[in-house]
Amino acid sequence: MPVPHTVIEAMTQGFYEYWNYTKHSLMNPSLYNPLYYLLLVYATTFVAESIFPKMLPYSTIKRKGFWTDILYVIFMDYLIAVIGLYAFTCGVEFLVFAFFHRLHIPTPVLHLDKLPPVLKFIIFFLIIDFLQWLAHFGLHRINFLWQFHKIHHAQETLGFASTRHFHFGEYILLKPATWIPFALCGFKAGNYVIYYIWIGYFLTFLSHCNIKINWGILKYIFITPETHYWHHASNIPGKYGVNYASSLVIWDLMFGHFFNPKNKTPKLGIPNNNVPSNMTGQFLYPFRTLFATDNELTENKSQGEIIKIKKKI
Repeated sequence: MPVPHTVIEAMTQGFYEYWNYTKHSLMNPSLYNPLYYLLLVYATTFVAESIFPKMLPYSTIKRKGFWTDILYVIFMDYLIAVIGLYAFTCGVEFLVFAFFHRLHIPTPVLHLDKLPPVLKFIIFFLIIDFLQWLAHFGLHRINFLWQFHKIHHAQETLGFASTRHFHFGEYILLKPATWIPFALCGFKAGNYVIYYIWIGYFLTFLSHCNIKINWGILKYIFITPETHYWHHASNIPGKYGVNYASSLVIWDLMFGHFFNPKNKTPKLGIPNNNVPSNMTGQFLYPFRTLFATDNELTENKSQGEIIKIKKKI
């Protein structure tokens, strides 16, 4: 592959790389193949949700929003991934390297990619999981980001596929940005995308399953439905939410955001929910809200109050 000289070239090259990778993957089925691994994750979590006791009293398939969630799975995991995610990641990598080169700083700054595989895996896991936690925290604290993330929290029922029910703008804005530390540490963009799928996908799909299991000490280590349903609840303390964990709960415990009350049931959704129920309406919602006139109001869960959104000029 020729070295790109502009960000457009980097993104175009990234698009074709991932497109060719996708075609190769589909023609060569394997559980080691991330695209087929995702199918296994879907099947495993769907079966688990179908056979285990329910945490909340609604059906796996007949619940409100089930088929919309399935559309989101297809859209986010295949269409957006092929069309934009990897290409944007390559674009971010190019811009970061170009910025450092202008400052006459050689890149990568560190060469963690040369560490032994097990140590590299542990470091990669911890860095990406903390960045996911930090990004999630920001989605609840920053009003601009919350208007996109609200799509995910407006769901009043959850199931295995609900994990992909979020606005594509959130995906495009934040996922490539988390690549910056890895680019500077010597990790390749392709490894970032593939490792992320293997590390996080099963836990995130599992955490949205409507299943009631005694997780024991595991709920203090990994994200589980028991704790993540409280992240989606409206009957929680404070203004900004709880349980932001992506995979590891350690960050919530460290920063005081872990919440798992006994003998209480989470009430899913957001107060004064004005998010449309259809996918098209949900895609348009953040833009309509952020560009509202002075007389239009929007409920902002991240600030715990009703605020005015000034018209953007």
